[in-house]
Amino acid sequence: MKKHADTNSSHKKRKVRKEIYLIAFLFVLIFGVMIYSYVDFLNNGSKDFIYNKYNSRFSVFSDEIVRGNILTADGKTIATTGHDDEGNEIRLYPDERLFCHAVGYVGKGMAGLESQYSFDLLRSHSTLEEQINNSLTGTKSQGDSLVTTLDYETQKAAFSGMGLYDGAVIAIEPDTGKVVAMVSKPDYDPNTIDKYWDDMTGEDSTSSVLLNRATSAAYPPGSTFKIVTTIAYLRQHEGNPDYSFNCKGYFDVEDYRIHCSGNKAHGSEDLMAAFSNSCNSAYANIGVNLDRQKYVQTAEDLLMNGELPTKLSNVKSPKFSIDEDTEESIVAQTAIGQGQTSVSPIYMCMLVSAIANDGILMEPYIGDKIVNAENETVTEYKPTEYGRIMSQEETELLNSYMESVVMDGTAKKVDFGDLTVYGKTGTAEYTSDKSLTHSWFVGYAMNESGKKLAVAVIMEGAGYGSKYAAPLASKVFDSYFR
Repeated sequence: MKKHADTNSSHKKRKVRKEIYLIAFLFVLIFGVMIYSYVDFLNNGSKDFIYNKYNSRFSVFSDEIVRGNILTADGKTIATTGHDDEGNEIRLYPDERLFCHAVGYVGKGMAGLESQYSFDLLRSHSTLEEQINNSLTGTKSQGDSLVTTLDYETQKAAFSGMGLYDGAVIAIEPDTGKVVAMVSKPDYDPNTIDKYWDDMTGEDSTSSVLLNRATSAAYPPGSTFKIVTTIAYLRQHEGNPDYSFNCKGYFDVEDYRIHCSGNKAHGSEDLMAAFSNSCNSAYANIGVNLDRQKYVQTAEDLLMNGELPTKLSNVKSPKFSIDEDTEESIVAQTAIGQGQTSVSPIYMCMLVSAIANDGILMEPYIGDKIVNAENETVTEYKPTEYGRIMSQEETELLNSYMESVVMDGTAKKVDFGDLTVYGKTGTAEYTSDKSLTHSWFVGYAMNESGKKLAVAVIMEGAGYGSKYAAPLASKVFDSYFR
């Protein structure tokens, strides 16, 4: 009996120990999850919480810290904090409209870099001694500053080159993803945005000046889309570029006629000649003969119909929409960049950046580093590789085609100086009667040392890409490399 009692007692003790271990394990697990959640919040969620418009304590940061500056890569201050005539703190933009869409504004709202990096601009990494002294004397500490990837002179060339046309210019270093220039028109003066806020945002307003067309607008790509159609053709023909077409100046599909520019008959063409001449007839013919499911797959491999990999905010996704039920006439138009496709300038710049970088896409970014009041680096943002979106063989072929555009094709009359340039012009119809067209140029330039810059230019309603957008791209290249 005693042995039996001892056995029961031992069994109960083991059961109690198991329960204790289980409870202890659950407490450790819960504690671990809490620690993980807290760390994750500090690293990833705290900014969103602080920026939330319902967070009533957000204004406390500006009560204690002077909002930091925003600078170009070459050290020009493009946003700073000053005082009005009554001594009140105000945000100042020395170059007025020049950087308005890239930098954004602070006032009745926030946009651009001012919004994206507000958390960093309202933190201070001044010396501990200085922060303690400021706290004791009731003086504000100087907030950290954002150094961007933007180049002042390249931005200036892009901005002035747009003239009175609406549209956008974006320029990116293909091997890093650094955004060197970003211009959108119509523009605004961020110094006076509060004064004219109701005019720009009111219910009766038709203004679109706050829209950053470089990243957030959707345009028909016109003939620049022939880059995508070319890759689709190559992938459906095992990389073989053999193609022959006799261009009569038009192409009939169903009851619809597609015309080449000026109804010009290009005659007998191979794929390179069709690309260089921007032959609508040849590419409409290619489009209707492609396997549609594979065509869509290629477009999506090239980042269409999905979120673009970039650290920039409010970026519009490119759209490509055909299926087995789509009329052949629509497929033909889509293949030449009309029909059912739309892109943003940043997408086209990313596409040619990948071509310039042997098929590897680097994620575009514009915030380079955060520095404190003593110009010491607090945070540095490194280039991020997204991955390969096209093969080296495809980029080599596209390079030869895009060089042919500049040397012998639609952009041959454009003076690009001593640079080696690879490009594609585009003239995109956007009215029902086809009387008005956007002017496109996308491509990249390389100097003797191998340094590269990719650019996308669209000038709304300007006309031929070779006459307007391509010369503006030349000015951007010249400023950057000079």
